[in-house]
Amino acid sequence: MQSVTSKPTSTAAAGWPQAQVRAAAVAGVFCAVIAALMLVNHLQSRAFDPLTSPELKRLKVSLLQNPSDEALKKQVRAADFDLRRKYSRHLLLTERGGWLLIAGAAVFLFAIQSAIYRRKLPKTQKVEHTHETKDHAAATARLAVAMAGVVLGGAAWALAAYSTSHLPTRAAKTAAAAETAAAVPEPAAPTTPFPTAEELKKNWPRFRGPGGAGISAFANEPTTWNAKTGENILWKAPVPIIGPNSPVLWGNRVFLCGATEKKREVYCYDAATGQMLWQKAVGDIPGTDPEAPTVMDDGGFAPSTVATDGRRVYAIFANADVVAFDYKGNRVWARNLGKFEDGYGHACSLEQYHDRLLLQLDQGTGKDGKSKIVALDTATGNTVWESAPRPISGSWASPILINTGQRELFVTVGKPLVIAYDPATGKELWRAETLSGEVTPSPIFGAGFVFTAMEGEKLAAIKPDGSGDVTKTHVAWSAEDGLPDISSPLCDGKRVYLATSGGTITCYDAAKGKKLWEKELDNVSFKSSAGLAGDKVYLFSDKGTCLILQAGDTYKELGRAELGEEVLASPAFADGCLYIRGKKTLFCIGNKAK
Repeated sequence: MQSVTSKPTSTAAAGWPQAQVRAAAVAGVFCAVIAALMLVNHLQSRAFDPLTSPELKRLKVSLLQNPSDEALKKQVRAADFDLRRKYSRHLLLTERGGWLLIAGAAVFLFAIQSAIYRRKLPKTQKVEHTHETKDHAAATARLAVAMAGVVLGGAAWALAAYSTSHLPTRAAKTAAAAETAAAVPEPAAPTTPFPTAEELKKNWPRFRGPGGAGISAFANEPTTWNAKTGENILWKAPVPIIGPNSPVLWGNRVFLCGATEKKREVYCYDAATGQMLWQKAVGDIPGTDPEAPTVMDDGGFAPSTVATDGRRVYAIFANADVVAFDYKGNRVWARNLGKFEDGYGHACSLEQYHDRLLLQLDQGTGKDGKSKIVALDTATGNTVWESAPRPISGSWASPILINTGQRELFVTVGKPLVIAYDPATGKELWRAETLSGEVTPSPIFGAGFVFTAMEGEKLAAIKPDGSGDVTKTHVAWSAEDGLPDISSPLCDGKRVYLATSGGTITCYDAAKGKKLWEKELDNVSFKSSAGLAGDKVYLFSDKGTCLILQAGDTYKELGRAELGEEVLASPAFADGCLYIRGKKTLFCIGNKAK
């Protein structure tokens, strides 16, 4: 016998109110579970905060009391690295949980709204309710609930597969002895306010040289040396304060900087002999916060590489002090840019455009409007222009100035965007969303593309001739293998080379993105960025071993050379020699006359 009941005129819609309620219930439970997991994750993350860990503080206090205890140093490094890795993971889970909550809430609200709407439909009429229609309603309800589960499950899977982030790892704090040599005559004073493009190419004026590319103008650098035996070590000189910033060169001058919690200094060496020509303290600057900033052990208080234009040398420190010295060591100007809201310390290096010093000041959350680009007059330190607020959180990559043949671009990277500016005005020209995590590798320009890379995201080749948001129109290709976490890419014009702190080197075809080769090395870690001299790739491991590779479509190792000292900095190249900063020592390496 058939039953008679009230139902909507449309038989196919019979099961939807019940299905929508069920979908809402599934979404509600899903949101509750995610919220609970986020709370647990937040409580657990406190135990791994490297800035508040009692155990790490205890170890550091012990290290200060016993600075020569190598076993204790290793223990501090291991503890710091482990805490930062776990803390970073918890932060990433919090971010993913937030997106999952948004997805679940969207499904919940949609289901509830649909159910309310169904209640407002016209009155129903009596129709026969057969077993067939009951089965159809039940199937429809099950389908709706399944669809809600697929949506939520898909969101969970997508976010779980999203990029991970690794904090740059550490280096122990130790002091080195200071040595100051007699002054050397000042080179001839320049006659123009800023250098020509040709002058810049012949020197090494900033981190990774002209344009931040890491490419030498010369091809006669040595391929063998040994610091222990002295082979091809032209000279070595102690650096008063340890740090990861790299050497820069101009004529017969080599510049570095160093800092501690209380002291900030700039150093000038004779490029031919290694004599320290002067060692100058930054001194008191109005507005400087007397409390030292929080920094990473790897970066310390002077992670940013100085810049020089043959007129002055410029330095920026983790406490936001910026200073200019002339080549005699006289302080020309100095200013403080205000306390950086950066959990690991400012590390972006400096760039120059004509008579302007360009600073990438990324900090905060990216939503608070605190990140910006600032251009300072190189002669006075006065602000020339400031960019509009950048939607970028704290980052540690250095910007580059490039010439595409049609225009000059000041290119910056930080989570989640690569943004190109007009260096003359600070106007944003284009942006592309190609990054995530704690961005440390710097961009490069080569083979007609701007390349960005970050572990957990992708290697992206961006055509630089666009305007506006070019994410969907100007990313020529991307790849996901061998992505670096610290070391910046290198392009020889035909190929792009990547190196990771895990010891993997990967090479891609620069035009098409095809992976040409990949080499995994045991017991090797790369934090220094690679350099190119002629057809040879120079890549220093953090233990001081330099791999010299043949640039090409296959992996070919030409040799290995030992520095005998930890290396975090990147090499600077000159005619017939290269300069590299070890943990305690500045080295000049060249082919000795036989």
